[in-house]
Amino acid sequence: MGRGRAAAPVRPSEPVRAEARRYDRRMADPVTPEAAVRRYLAWIDDPTSAVDQDAVTKAEEAFASASDPIDKLHAAAARERAKAADIDSITTQFVAQARSYAEEEGIPVEAFRSLGVSDDVLAEAGFAVPSSRGRRGPAAGGRKASSPSTPRAPQIPVSQIKAVADQMPKQFTLAQLADKAGGGSPVTVRKAVDELIAEGRAAKLGPDANHTGPGRAPTIYELR
Repeated sequence: MGRGRAAAPVRPSEPVRAEARRYDRRMADPVTPEAAVRRYLAWIDDPTSAVDQDAVTKAEEAFASASDPIDKLHAAAARERAKAADIDSITTQFVAQARSYAEEEGIPVEAFRSLGVSDDVLAEAGFAVPSSRGRRGPAAGGRKASSPSTPRAPQIPVSQIKAVADQMPKQFTLAQLADKAGGGSPVTVRKAVDELIAEGRAAKLGPDANHTGPGRAPTIYELR
């Protein structure tokens, strides 16, 4: 008599799990100050740059080739991790490294502001953020308590901002979304939009071509 159903092969796709572990280790690896600053500034300019496309491709290939259910489960988890833009990690690394990099390279805080880094993030990184554009100051030895000239935006969670985004016109700016949501820090609003982009629900179009006021043109986003 036969012995019944043959035993399932043992971990036929162990490389799938090994690749998932390697990806997790890469995300946890410490980065140099220059790399942390570069990655954060690249994310500001293009939120999709926060997604490791090579890792996504490898994860999708591993998912397609996996046959064992458990291996397929691990491959699916690795694929979702690869697709997710780890904005918290990018911001945390910038906050931890930006000031030391600025001091070593002689970069003033205004240079970061001109590239779109918010005052909230700069202050968290330990910079002395000027209260106005007319007062410039070098990086300071620590955070400086000061009375803001305008009230801080109410704390609005990312999930709420994403829900409000569905009520926006097809094209909008981060400021318009924050206004519609009734608050939210620039970092929180940007994170919400970045998640919408990663989910395929929005896209970054670029600077507003109709902008005529002072300062940089705001970035236009479009709902999908």
